Amino acid sequence: MKHLSLFLSVILFFAISSCNKKDDADAGHNHQEEVWICPMHPQIRKDSPGKCPICHMDLVKMNDVPEDSKDVHKTKTTLPEGHANVNLSYGRQQLIGVKTGTVEKKPLFKVIEASGKIAFDPELYTAQAEYIEAINQKERVKDSTVDEVKHSANRMVESAKLRLKVLGLSDDHIRRLSRSGVAGSALLIPKSGEKLWVYAEVFEMDLAWIHPGHEATVSGSSLGNKKLKGQVVSVDRVINKDTRTAKVRILIPDTKANLRPESYLDVSILSPLGEQITVPFNAVLDTGKEAWVYVVNKDQQFEPRLITIKERAGDQIAIESGVSAGEKIVTSANFLIDSESRLQGSGIQEPDKKTPTCPDGQFWHEQMNHCMDQP
Repeated sequence: MKHLSLFLSVILFFAISSCNKKDDADAGHNHQEEVWICPMHPQIRKDSPGKCPICHMDLVKMNDVPEDSKDVHKTKTTLPEGHANVNLSYGRQQLIGVKTGTVEKKPLFKVIEASGKIAFDPELYTAQAEYIEAINQKERVKDSTVDEVKHSANRMVESAKLRLKVLGLSDDHIRRLSRSGVAGSALLIPKSGEKLWVYAEVFEMDLAWIHPGHEATVSGSSLGNKKLKGQVVSVDRVINKDTRTAKVRILIPDTKANLRPESYLDVSILSPLGEQITVPFNAVLDTGKEAWVYVVNKDQQFEPRLITIKERAGDQIAIESGVSAGEKIVTSANFLIDSESRLQGSGIQEPDKKTPTCPDGQFWHEQMNHCMDQP
């Protein structure tokens, strides 16, 4: 009888334990059903209804969230510090305006803008005339029997040539001047149909990109709606100590207009950078210390990828490393994706705190930390 009682006690113990476990599971299930989250920011979880502290959307029960909204998560990869890969459903991409483009390998040009003017340069005109006269004098005395006369003529040519270099003419332009034997009268008063000289003042930091032969376009109020095209002939070797600029001389072949010397012009010089790996300017997030883009990887995740910028050229950026031609990158809404990436990368969730009560017609703005009028 004693053994029977002990046996019944054991059976009763296991029966009660089983019931308790079932009740605990049911309680856990019910507790899970009462978790409230934000459809746009699933990392926000609360145990009661309310509003998302990030986007102020109404929180919904966990089980009521569509599957395609539970889509932001973190993947352990080599990423910029404090970031994570982000998954976004097609619907959410449409909602925040995500646009993508392709990394391209193509010829790239840097456009250098500068102020300029129509040249009025009697000094350079005189220097050209003196150089031509020195060459003619050298030719006249080449058969002289007096060596000193010939040496003197050679020194005059070299001296005149050096002066032209100091004034900014290139060796190639000086050679052409010696062959033509004609000083540029357009440096004084340009005439219709005559070559036109334009002087552009280019800042010191841009001079390395400009070389003789580069294409240039000039425009301005004195030209009306016209744009004249020419070529860079020379770049001054001496920097102006006051403006930190150097003079770039541009030759326009044929103006077909009567223009006044010293008239102001806008100058654009096109400097070829060769074939480069390029991305749109809007695709790059740059803190000054590091830069990254969001690449759509093989898993269709938005992956923050560190890049090294080689050169900026208008609305395009040449990339030294980090991406390859053909990769798909985000070109619009990347700031919103970056916010998600940082939130996920930080691993920080909003604390469950009570939202302050605001007067009718207002709501509590978490970031501003005070009540604001309803939009």
